[in-house]
Amino acid sequence: MRKLVVTTFVLAAMLCLASSGLALEKKAMRYDADGIDDWNAGATCVQSYYNICTGWVWVFGFNDATVENDTATVGLNGANCCGPGESSALVQSRIRYWTGSPQGYGFTGTIATFAANGLGCPIGAAIQSQPFLAPFVAGNAFYTHNWVGTLPNSYVLAVTFPCDVNGTTNPLGFGTDFGTTGPTGPDACGTCFPTGRTSRSHIYADSAGNHCPGLDFQPTQSCDVELLWDLASACAVSVDASSWGSIKGLYR
Repeated sequence: MRKLVVTTFVLAAMLCLASSGLALEKKAMRYDADGIDDWNAGATCVQSYYNICTGWVWVFGFNDATVENDTATVGLNGANCCGPGESSALVQSRIRYWTGSPQGYGFTGTIATFAANGLGCPIGAAIQSQPFLAPFVAGNAFYTHNWVGTLPNSYVLAVTFPCDVNGTTNPLGFGTDFGTTGPTGPDACGTCFPTGRTSRSHIYADSAGNHCPGLDFQPTQSCDVELLWDLASACAVSVDASSWGSIKGLYR
C-alpha cells in the first residue's frame, strides 16, 4: 500500500442531502498518481471509471451530528470487461481514501459485491463480503481487497460504514474525480470527461433509507463525479465455449 502525497488543501464546504440528515464535507486536493500501476498479477482487465486530467480531486467526508450510529453505503456499479463467451472474476479492488478510521471506535463496516439491477443498484444478498476498516493514516492511502469468484455482467462493489458512533464522527473520506474548475487548470467537466457521461458512483443508503437509483456525489454541478476506485478482473473462457472451439478446430 502506498500513500498519496497531498500537497495543497484549498477548500472546505458543507453539503447536506435534502432527503436525510447525512452531511458531506467536500475538499479539493492535489492529485498524485504514485503507485497507480501496482496491481494483482492475475488481473487481465482493470477498470477505472474516473478521469484525472487537471490534477485535482474531490474528497468527500461523511458525518452526522444529529443521528448517532448512523451508517452510509457508497458504491460503484461495475460491468463485465471481458470478451464474448468469457466469464469475469473480480480479483482485486483498490479504494483511494483519506484519513481512514481509527480502531477501537466501532467504525468497522463491510465491503461487498452484489448483483445489480437495471438501475445499477445492488440487489439480493451479497455475493462476497469482507470487513472494511481503512487503516488510519496521516494523509491518503490505497485500501486493497482480494476477491475470488465470478460476477454477473453488471454488479456493485459497495462499502457500508458507520458515519457516527456514540457521538464520535468517523473521519473516513473517499476521493472522486473533479467535476468543475480547480484552483489551477481548465474545467474538468467537458475536458477530462464528457458533460453527459453516465455516473457509476453513488450513495445507495443513508439515514433516510435506501436510494435506487443511487444519489450522485455532485448533483448540483454540470458533471457528476466518479469514485477513485479501481477494479481488477480476470477473464476466463467458459467450458462450453472452450470445448466448442476445440471441436471446430478439428474440422479446419
